Amino acid sequence: MTNKVFRLERDGNVLIVIPQGDASGFRYHDVHQESNTTLQVLDDPSLVHVVVDFTSEQMLGSIIISVVIKVCRKVSGKGGKAVFCNASADMLEVLQTMNLTRMWTHYLSRSEAIAAVRAD
Repeated sequence: MTNKVFRLERDGNVLIVIPQGDASGFRYHDVHQESNTTLQVLDDPSLVHVVVDFTSEQMLGSIIISVVIKVCRKVSGKGGKAVFCNASADMLEVLQTMNLTRMWTHYLSRSEAIAAVRAD
């Protein structure tokens, strides 16, 4: 699943969402369309959890963060777990300032994050 704004990967029952940059670097239409596509992918009942991997970008703005929040809420709403990983120091500070790390834990690596969502 290759997109411009959100690269999507799958690891079993985990959807990995990798933001590819801030919304200012993309056309509004692409951001809007891929946001909807990413949310629709989560309608697949075999996708239970989500890991948002910030490895591709140092800092993201409010538009992309709002999509990340929607994705995490959708997974949480259907009983799955959502977590973050690989955020830069600056991005992690933004997530903490917004209190997002209270709802969704941040892990240093993708493998730790995947293990965490699969742990009961």
